[in-house]
Amino acid sequence: MKGSSIPFKKNMIQGGATVLAALVLGLFMVLTVKTLKSYDDTVKVRGLCEKEVPADRVVYRINYTEKDNSLADLRTVVQRNNEIIVNKLKDAGFKEDEIKVGNASYDDRYTYANDVSHITYRYQASQTVTVFTKNLDLVRKVQQTLETELVNQNILANSWADYQYLGLNDIKPSMIAESLENARAAADEFAKNSHSRIGKMRTASQGYFEVEDLDENTPQVKKVRVVTTVEYYLK
Repeated sequence: MKGSSIPFKKNMIQGGATVLAALVLGLFMVLTVKTLKSYDDTVKVRGLCEKEVPADRVVYRINYTEKDNSLADLRTVVQRNNEIIVNKLKDAGFKEDEIKVGNASYDDRYTYANDVSHITYRYQASQTVTVFTKNLDLVRKVQQTLETELVNQNILANSWADYQYLGLNDIKPSMIAESLENARAAADEFAKNSHSRIGKMRTASQGYFEVEDLDENTPQVKKVRVVTTVEYYLK
């Protein structure tokens, strides 16, 4: 009897160990499933950051066209016009290295016409003089009178200013940080309403920076905008 009880005890111990191992494994699997399940709970939010900044450069273009039946005479007129425009810009206060005279474009109008009898002038030239400057106030002042002054010199010109912002790299870090803060605030609000808490950041992507005029009447003021998309774990 005593000898037969030994295998019985061994079987009991082995059986108990097996049950205990199964319980531990089952508990581990439940915890694992719960952990993995928690990783499935996420919230994706966007953080917006906008800033108004003054333009820091303006590209001011003066364009005109001339026509003539003599190509040599037309070139002389273009050269004369260029000198007048450049001198007026210098007299207004622009520096010589801010003024760029482009290459004139010459067209033979006979080339594109099926009937040349209605063409008064055979050759046409298009010319643009450009000013690259940070002196925005001076450009606005010159714009008010330049075209009229050129008409008095027999030059019919159109001028327009393109206001630009070149300091984007200086404000990028602070804008990205602010957009992330705004995204976090949105995620916190969502978590509060869903009775959960924000966990670690899962993914994040930065949108493109957009620079545009504040409105059509104030092109010298720019609106810079960036949107950051962030996904957080919920717990």
